[in-house]
Amino acid sequence: MREPGRPDEEPVGPLKVIRLPGTKSRGGPLTYLWEYLSFIWRCRRLLATDQRFQGVRIVHVHALPDFLVWAATPARRRGARIILDLHEIFPEFTVSKFPGVTGRLFGVVAQRLERQARRRADVTITVNKPIAALLGSRGIGRPERLVLIHNSADPADFGPMRIPDAHARPRPGVPLELVYHGTLTHLYGLDVAIRGVALASTRGTAVHLTILGDGQERDALGRLVTDLHATNAVTFESHVPQDALRERLTLTDGGIVPTRLDGMTRYSLSNKLLDYVHLGIPVLAARLPSYAAYLPDNAAWFWDPEDPEHLAATIGEFAAATADDRRARPIRAQRALQDVGWDRERARLIEIYTSLLSFP
Repeated sequence: MREPGRPDEEPVGPLKVIRLPGTKSRGGPLTYLWEYLSFIWRCRRLLATDQRFQGVRIVHVHALPDFLVWAATPARRRGARIILDLHEIFPEFTVSKFPGVTGRLFGVVAQRLERQARRRADVTITVNKPIAALLGSRGIGRPERLVLIHNSADPADFGPMRIPDAHARPRPGVPLELVYHGTLTHLYGLDVAIRGVALASTRGTAVHLTILGDGQERDALGRLVTDLHATNAVTFESHVPQDALRERLTLTDGGIVPTRLDGMTRYSLSNKLLDYVHLGIPVLAARLPSYAAYLPDNAAWFWDPEDPEHLAATIGEFAAATADDRRARPIRAQRALQDVGWDRERARLIEIYTSLLSFP
């Protein structure tokens, strides 16, 4: 969508980004639906009328929402192949976003839309094993090419995988430095992280949390820090550009992933977690089923989701860990995720494009 002050078109590396009019607000389900439909209509008109897209051979649709695939219809009628890339699971997202009767009703509709969207695609991509298993249990009435490609850290952004080294050594008299990077929303549990850090600090653990990023919860989280008298233990920094993120993250002792557990996140695999593992940074994470499916207990420091008391205890455990343990767990995490490195995932993605382009 076109943001204020941004051009209609802009080169980004080898790509040309075309931005369409539209807004994104935080309203109710009908507002979301209207905004989605308006944007989909604009995308559809672009593919139908813009001469640059008349010969397009592949349309790669990144959902949410799943029914964005309908925007590709004009190209599909001209013979283009469709890739449906499901970064999240729409039915579970809908129920999580809108609790109660409304959410359950929209969830039923979303599951039917998901099925129809998958039926219209030549290839369906998803991003982790729990979601792939869930989709596999929801048949679409015909054979489906379902491919798993993880959103692993790209070495082009983060450099080669970084082996944990002496930076993990405990430093007497220096506060433990934790970091979170990403969007500040309720779902990602930053309030839990702040409460846990504040509790650990009051109990004698020298710890500091830096929150990198912005989002709708920024002001509320700032007020929480003030209310907890934790301004010395928690600070906020603005979004760090991608090319500077590796250096900034590796200055820390540990990365924190405080995601809440609900019907959607039980199937999610945090990109932040994958970033920390790639950079050899020790991970402190809420014990979501999807995280535990990838990392064994001895590869990270886990705590119970939405439990700041348990997080505070886990921070204390991490602070007391030996240098050997702080190196060993990230190494185990990297071994556990070695089969989902971006070099392999990139090859799978290229193979999809190659096979689709082999058809006339």
